[in-house]
Amino acid sequence: MTEQQIADSFDDTQTRRRKRPILEGDLTAIQLPDLLAFIAMIRATGKLLLRQGELEKTVYWKDGEIVFASSSSPDETLGRFLLNQGKITQQQYEESKARLQPGMRHGKLLVQMGYISPKDLWWGVKNQVTEILYGLFTWKAGSFHFFQSMIDFQEKITLSLSTTSLIMEGIRRMDESARIKEKIKSSEMTFERVQGADPNKEDLDLTQEELKIWDHIDGQRTIRELAGLCDLTEFEVSRIMFQLLSARMIEEVTREKTYRPVFLDVEDSPELLKVISTYNGMFEYLYRALDRAIGEESAREIFTSTLQSTNENELWNGVFFDQYGRFDENMLIANISELPFEERKNVLDEGLNTLLSIQLFEVSQHLDATGKVEVFRFISDQKSQLEAALAG
Repeated sequence: MTEQQIADSFDDTQTRRRKRPILEGDLTAIQLPDLLAFIAMIRATGKLLLRQGELEKTVYWKDGEIVFASSSSPDETLGRFLLNQGKITQQQYEESKARLQPGMRHGKLLVQMGYISPKDLWWGVKNQVTEILYGLFTWKAGSFHFFQSMIDFQEKITLSLSTTSLIMEGIRRMDESARIKEKIKSSEMTFERVQGADPNKEDLDLTQEELKIWDHIDGQRTIRELAGLCDLTEFEVSRIMFQLLSARMIEEVTREKTYRPVFLDVEDSPELLKVISTYNGMFEYLYRALDRAIGEESAREIFTSTLQSTNENELWNGVFFDQYGRFDENMLIANISELPFEERKNVLDEGLNTLLSIQLFEVSQHLDATGKVEVFRFISDQKSQLEAALAG
């Protein structure tokens, strides 16, 4: 073997080694904070790949510090993040998304279209990355693989995040999140100042930036809109609102709910109602199985997040799951009532089946073998009975 062949063989061996993870395992055996702390301690450079079901997140490292993170979830893209934080409108999001071409960066395009400033872009990338990372702290299961290599990705904006600070904030968020959600249930909630209330910065431990939120509370702006006015994320605004609410300095603005009129042809009402009622029963069954497996709070979070993933489907506009895992059947009917007669059942079948499939996949990740069999058997039986009833 010549010297060149030996050198080539050595290079091939090194390449294969770089492609193999130097660290891999299961998040049920090692907790995420410990994993992050270990990679920081050895001052590694490379990427940490984490998977939970079909969801995949990648954390990029340089010399033991996190410089970037990405997610395969459509809900965690930069465009969606900026929309959720009130930095761009729904129309701006849709227009920019329609113009997005392969290889283009959504953030750069938004700047070019004049919808955000370069400063907004930097803020968006930084906070999108941290929100992706904080989301990992809710993972109780999943796999991880760390590949030690030079960083190779296309992002122009990189960060330098202290792993220790990230871990502390991630754990703090986990502790706070449940308490905050008890009172701040939606980013669409609005609050008004309690008459005579005057904020005390020292008592509330708020920064000047956070006190700007107080100045913008007017009984009209939602939490999402408040986030859009300040360089704070939706979670950070919710945290501030929780503090102000606990200090009895603000109160929720309650408005009477408005309902859309329901227009149904008499001849198709029974069939549609039968379909909706049967699926509602299946969702309730899945929720109960999930509740028994992981608890009410986690079950509710999963059901809520999967429903949010369908927000582009008008069938689910204004629909939410109640404490029993059931949705408002009248609202669902209202959403299809203005469709042509011949389209209603198809739209209903497609929307219900899509959401059921997503829920079924999510629920099955948390069940043992017996639980999975019982759930799939129940769903199959219900669908068979529904088909028989409609055919008859």
